Amino acid sequence: MIAFVGTMIHKQYLSTCGWVDDGSNETEFEAYLDARHRCIVRGRPYMLRDDETGATLAVLTVKQCLNQSGIDGDFAVGHDKPYGIG
Repeated sequence: MIAFVGTMIHKQYLSTCGWVDDGSNETEFEAYLDARHRCIVRGRPYMLRDDETGATLAVLTVKQCLNQSGIDGDFAVGHDKPYGIG
């Protein structure tokens, strides 16, 4: 059995209370794709951090995530509901 030995990439989203942990991935690529999807669903910016060094690897804005998915526009920052519903 081969065990994965290396750093994990942690995902965090920005809430009204600060950055909130939202899981981790083994590679930066997997973490980026997952964070981009979650960024759109939550309507919140995401940050990727290296577990070993604590370094910030990327910060994804909602507008950036939408544009990379082929959607023009942006969500209002600071709302509590995805897509501004409710």
